Amino acid sequence: MGGISGGGERGISHRELSLVLGASKVILEQEVQLRRQNKGISSRCGLLLYLDPSRHIAAFLEDTMSHSDSEDSDSPKRGFSLEVHDKDTLAAFSKGDKDGKREKKPPMDSSIQKESDNFRPTIGFSLDFLPAVQGNGAKIPDCDPKDVYTRDRIFNAVAKGDVEDLAGLQNYLRNGKLLTNTEFKDPDTGKTCLLKAMWNLENGMNKTIPVLLDAARKTGNLKELVNAAYTNDYYRGQTALHIAIEKRNFDLVKLLMENKADVDAKANGVFFQKKRKGVSFYFGELPLSLAACTNQTNIVNYLLNNPYRNAELKTPDSHGNTVLHALVVVADDTEENTEIITKMYDDILKKSVKINPQLKLEEIANHEGLTPLKLAAKTGKTELFKHILRREMTEPEFRHLSRKFTEWTYGPVHTSLYDMSSVDTYEHDSVLETIVFRSSACNRHNMVVLEPINHLLQEKWDSFAGKIFYLKFLLYIVYLIIFTVTAYNRPLTGQPPYPLEGTTKDNARVLGEVIVILGGIYILLCQVVYFWKRRPSLQILMIDGYFEVLFLLHAVILLCSFVVYFAGSETYVALMVFALVIGWVNTLYYTRGFQQTGIYSVMIQKTILRDMLRFLFVYLVFLFGFAAALVTLVGEAPVEPGNSTEAGKSEAGSSYSGLYVTILELFKFTIGMGDLEFNENLKFKHFFMFLLILYVVLTYILLLNMLIALMSETVNKISSESKSIWKLQRAATILDIERFLPRLLRKRWRSCHLLTVGTTPDGKPDERWCFRVEEMMWGSFGKNLSNLNEEPGDKEKVKLTSSKHPKGWSQWVTRAQEKAKEEEQAPLNSVSTSPTDVEKV
Repeated sequence: MGGISGGGERGISHRELSLVLGASKVILEQEVQLRRQNKGISSRCGLLLYLDPSRHIAAFLEDTMSHSDSEDSDSPKRGFSLEVHDKDTLAAFSKGDKDGKREKKPPMDSSIQKESDNFRPTIGFSLDFLPAVQGNGAKIPDCDPKDVYTRDRIFNAVAKGDVEDLAGLQNYLRNGKLLTNTEFKDPDTGKTCLLKAMWNLENGMNKTIPVLLDAARKTGNLKELVNAAYTNDYYRGQTALHIAIEKRNFDLVKLLMENKADVDAKANGVFFQKKRKGVSFYFGELPLSLAACTNQTNIVNYLLNNPYRNAELKTPDSHGNTVLHALVVVADDTEENTEIITKMYDDILKKSVKINPQLKLEEIANHEGLTPLKLAAKTGKTELFKHILRREMTEPEFRHLSRKFTEWTYGPVHTSLYDMSSVDTYEHDSVLETIVFRSSACNRHNMVVLEPINHLLQEKWDSFAGKIFYLKFLLYIVYLIIFTVTAYNRPLTGQPPYPLEGTTKDNARVLGEVIVILGGIYILLCQVVYFWKRRPSLQILMIDGYFEVLFLLHAVILLCSFVVYFAGSETYVALMVFALVIGWVNTLYYTRGFQQTGIYSVMIQKTILRDMLRFLFVYLVFLFGFAAALVTLVGEAPVEPGNSTEAGKSEAGSSYSGLYVTILELFKFTIGMGDLEFNENLKFKHFFMFLLILYVVLTYILLLNMLIALMSETVNKISSESKSIWKLQRAATILDIERFLPRLLRKRWRSCHLLTVGTTPDGKPDERWCFRVEEMMWGSFGKNLSNLNEEPGDKEKVKLTSSKHPKGWSQWVTRAQEKAKEEEQAPLNSVSTSPTDVEKV
């Protein structure tokens, strides 16, 4: 029945309980004697405790337990709080739930569902034993029922905004009770009367809120009431300040901040976390993040700059996310959301400069090691990701926050310098690697076609990746040719392993086998390293890891065939031939080096994964079901010798005598090669013919035509995104090639340049690794652009080119670049007339 609660995790022991009860009795006896000598004891409802016994007991317990903990170093030090209970408290605790059942997700506040009465057992002290200590037999009179304030009465009053009903609340609380006591809370959610009042506003205010705050101030627990939070798992941590921000009520935010509200309170319940299923809203847990994610600039400014306690921009939530991370999470790529989030994102960056110029808010990583930019890349927030990459601020005091700098302009022609810090693969865990290898977003292929990433990948391909890729392609073709010739010239007589005959042909065959084995081992090791380093999800494998699985399968089957070969079994031939087939199919992997064939290969993969698998599942159901029915229908008793009629029937029905044979015969009907003439002598001829015709209608006519229609729809649907998917696959190839390069070569072939783009807030030169991109921007006319150079053109590059190459070299390079650009922008008229992803961007 009470209210002594400890700060530790374990419960109160018998020894501690005896200390509590003994301390309570001693201190209350002292208080009663003091009242008897001075003022006497008044009625229970008007008891004025000049010295609050609950505070004395709590202090005594804290000292006692501190001394106890010093004796036992393994016991954690704990603080205690003490609640005053009386008959009204016991009446509240004795209600109990009528149905005994509560929802796992109780509402934050509802006029339909009342608060729970299922209080947990607690320990406290009651004023009811004061007369026994008094010793004169006098009895403290009971309160008038109209002066008793229960939780339901207080909650109903604040829900209605009835200030008059709370007129006697302060006098009632002077008995030593607090508004944060157990009897005044919802035991399921931890909701207090202040939280109840915050949910029931009228015209932006609830008149009972100042009354509650004043009552808490006079009872000495104002801070505890203002910062009291929900305690259940679903809404845990939400305080009145969170609710005021959610209600978009600036006046209430100011009122709570004036009354000691905790600006760093974290609402980390299940409802406030990211979930794949169910309703939830993750906003970064902190009040500042909630205000930012709900586009409340005035509250954001106030929380960052107020006379009481300012919010820290770098304060993380339980996931390590700052307010910028929270903005990335709530972005959803819609036009309205993008406009709100990008504006708030930039505003907070500017405020961070004004508050602390040395704070690099965008470089703070969460617990997963992701900065806001990397988080946007990993979660597929394309529009916000594009905005951050292309952010260009023209204000002098905020220019260092830009990631894009206009080098020069000439009409619509712009040359832009993009900051590649944390983007290029030269740095560990770069944005490029996050998109290609770590992101599982379904739209991540749309990010590799954004500038400057698109041009950066093309630069890497042209400088080194393309040459290495084509060399690997050539070596793989040579490997497959050797494999094919070796398999074709295998010995046809004898048992494996075959002895060496010493002839030139036999020696060449053995050499080919050695090369094939070494190639299989090399492919296996490469694929093991790939899966070990990348640990791709199933979704990533389906988009750009399709051939990685086939390469692994080819290597495993090939090596198994050699194991079977040396074990002396001719089964190695089947395994070797299967590995050979997969090996030639894997040559499609190298189509990603060419745009037209690469896009065609993407369409083949998508068609197989989207349509063929579904068709095969349904078709196998029909095939097995009809095969089982026909085998059962044809089955008959053994044929007696000499009966020519029965022999004819048996011979006629032999084509459907087994499940395997029947499946093969039905498959012939599926591809239009079945024969119905030999079924004349069957016993159930007509029903047999009916089943065959029904099978042909369902498979040959219905399923195959549905497959053709679905494949046509799939090709039309993915034609607009097939180019970006091909670029994603090629990006994975580029980064894989770059990973195996020595650091010296990677440094030599680095596409970025170290340039000075301005000054930092402390006056030092602002040097960045930048990547130069030439763009046509027709919408920039009339805008005040800040250029780094007065005249257009890269004069240093022209001098370097002209000095190193012979006459006519520049014209040849220009023609080659124009040809590559034409190939890059060429639409796929045979596939789709829709614009490409690059043109959309």
